[in-house]
Amino acid sequence: MKFPKHLKVSTTTTGTSKVIETENGAIATGIDIKLLQLLAEKLNFHYTIYQPKDGGRWGTLYENGSWTGISGMLQRGEVDISTLYSPVIEERMTVLDFSLPYYTLEKTFATDIPHPQPNYTVLLLPFQWDVWIALVAFLILPILLEQVVFQRQHVSKPFTNLFKRQPLEVRNSVKRRIMYGSWLVFQTIVRFVYTSVILSFLTVRPIPKGIKTIPELAEAVRKGTFRFYVPAGSLNAEFLATSDSEDFRTIGLAIQKNKWEEILEYKNEKIGDGKAIEGARAIFHIKYGKPPFSTVSVADDSFGIWSAGVMIRKGFCCLESVNTAILRINNGGLYQKILDDEAFQQQYKLFSRKLPDTGVRKLGLGELSGIFFLLMLSYVLSFLILIIECMHYRWTKEKLQM
Repeated sequence: MKFPKHLKVSTTTTGTSKVIETENGAIATGIDIKLLQLLAEKLNFHYTIYQPKDGGRWGTLYENGSWTGISGMLQRGEVDISTLYSPVIEERMTVLDFSLPYYTLEKTFATDIPHPQPNYTVLLLPFQWDVWIALVAFLILPILLEQVVFQRQHVSKPFTNLFKRQPLEVRNSVKRRIMYGSWLVFQTIVRFVYTSVILSFLTVRPIPKGIKTIPELAEAVRKGTFRFYVPAGSLNAEFLATSDSEDFRTIGLAIQKNKWEEILEYKNEKIGDGKAIEGARAIFHIKYGKPPFSTVSVADDSFGIWSAGVMIRKGFCCLESVNTAILRINNGGLYQKILDDEAFQQQYKLFSRKLPDTGVRKLGLGELSGIFFLLMLSYVLSFLILIIECMHYRWTKEKLQM
């Protein structure tokens, strides 16, 4: 059968297409429309764009068996095809057909890039917490040995030696020399290791890892620290809520309970604090760029990988012709070129924002603010201790005079 000269095509505004309603009809642009133009060129047809009037987007299933959105339009025969980037899923196969796959769709999530840690925390970063605990323990150990071995009450000398390069006054006791000598060796090594590492943390501000896996996202959703939004008019919430994975169910049930669904166009450079959004990994790379220039943090995990195919109404005359055109487009790498061209534009824009590397950079007040903060805190504490000592001395003196 000869391929029709005119097709009714349905699409809607998503991360891969944008539709604008005008007096002369809908005007659409984007990756999905470029694929449609390739098909129109190969199969020699014209088309008219229609949007779902119910706002159902991809389409969800009612209890009576009817569908909303584009799936509903195809079910009722109102349109012929839709090139909207959509996964080939079994639920929709009862009311529409899919072409051969033209790409893959890997569903994942993205969050804002975590804020860098405060400058004053940099002083603690060279060592892990268990190392700091061990250092504090070995700081207290000489005090205990002072009491047990030498049976003396003063405990200030190990602390004063901690901030001096010179050793303490060495006494005649061999035990004391061994103890303080070992302490000097220990604190010298620790000081050298610390000073050799701290400069790296001062010049490059560490950024927390953030949420990168599905178990971490599920735990954040469970605690209420993160909200996870899926595209409105999709079956993603139902898929997650009915999954065999406990983490998937936790996320899916939270989406259904809180109605975390919205129209995701992926056009803003920021997602929002305490918010994660679902999307295709390829779309995230196109809209937000690829690392290290990406403006968002894309997860390492994925909810699954599906094939993406053109949605076609049941009974369409020329499904085989569409499949043949899809195969030619894939074999020629044309769709991949469309994605690469879109990604290059965003990547170039992000790359142009990068400041030129001027070579060696001097440390500024911002990098050293943590050290100055600690110094000022020490001054304040010292001043408070001085006031307390003066008050204690005056109180003791008055008591003796009485």
